[in-house]
Amino acid sequence: MADVISFIDVVRERRRARERAATEACLHILEANLHLALHLLAAGPEHERPVRARQIRQLGELLEYVTGAM
Repeated sequence: MADVISFIDVVRERRRARERAATEACLHILEANLHLALHLLAAGPEHERPVRARQIRQLGELLEYVTGAM
């Protein structure tokens, strides 16, 4: 006995898998940028701290958004 698989379902699942992979890649990039910004905040010049703090806040918000969308 055979199962009939809808072509539309196969295409939809492949698209979702590609979207998940792209989202995971974005998460890794955002996390790496956050770690770099944290390092630069700690090791960088005093006059750059407000910029680094803003970057950290923005990256944190992006991470929250992306993880919430998953």
